[in-house]
Amino acid sequence: MKTAYTGEEAAQAMRGLLGPVTEWTPLTGGEVSQAFAFRADGRDLVLRLAPRRDGFDRDAWAAARLRDTPVPVPEVVHVGPVGEDSAGDSTERHGTFACVSERVAGEHLTGADPEVQRRMAPAVRALVEDIAAVDLDGTAGFGSFDPATGRAPHGTWAAQLRALLPESWDGLGHPEDAAMAAELADTAHGIAAGLPEVRKLIHGDLGPDNFLVRDDRIAGVFDWEAAMFGDPLWELARYVLWAPAMPSTRVQADHDLDLLAGEPGIEERLRCLVIVNGLWALEFYRASGQAGPMEFMLNRLNGFRGPTLPVDTGRQDYWMRIGRRR
Repeated sequence: MKTAYTGEEAAQAMRGLLGPVTEWTPLTGGEVSQAFAFRADGRDLVLRLAPRRDGFDRDAWAAARLRDTPVPVPEVVHVGPVGEDSAGDSTERHGTFACVSERVAGEHLTGADPEVQRRMAPAVRALVEDIAAVDLDGTAGFGSFDPATGRAPHGTWAAQLRALLPESWDGLGHPEDAAMAAELADTAHGIAAGLPEVRKLIHGDLGPDNFLVRDDRIAGVFDWEAAMFGDPLWELARYVLWAPAMPSTRVQADHDLDLLAGEPGIEERLRCLVIVNGLWALEFYRASGQAGPMEFMLNRLNGFRGPTLPVDTGRQDYWMRIGRRR
């Protein structure tokens, strides 16, 4: 459930933590979070509020782990329950957690001019590769990791992909939808069993709303809640999945697919990850009662039931198609 703090309640919590605050401004939040910009102690900062702490702890992990890399992660100043003061004492927890981080100047690519989106596509691809190049010494496993230990729960990438999906799709309601989801899950799991065991750092949700650009460069990368260890092709799979609905994502998908055209086995490897991403999203929409997005995702996934086409010549007929199922 999305947090519901008033601006004054949130500002008061920051006064208790950081002292006087100025230039308090609400920002666009996420699915379950709120966000505010403000200034305190001579710094421009951002406060995010959410009902869970784990995503904020991953932000702090990324800020520390990537400090001396080309990936610009805003410094995390504080993570803790709302009402916790600078000494770590808390008298009012409210079931809500706060993350205070450095504010970075820039804009999202979502609403940028298409020419800007095309010009930035190589920089976004380089960002994915820079994240994948981060040293993972002292970590272990595949999948979403514990930021305190660097340990992820799965021994293989295929096991991580399987763990993202439910065992039964009966909750979808319509028998044909459940059968289609089960069929696609079996297809993805079958491909996954033969995938290379690539183990790199993945942001996990590197869409155009989770980084900022400024002066033709990546200015800041945030929202590391979905970060995991595995195959960085995961990011391209997300771009491809959402390409028909998000023009900026289509620009990035086309750019990256052009680079991969002709790579052995790329079609089946990408198909597997697109299907898992789509089924994962479908289950989220089902559990949260979002009928419209569910309908879109069911139709989008239906297009991946048939044999793959090449990533260079099969864009419209396969990779970007919305396959109406009924």
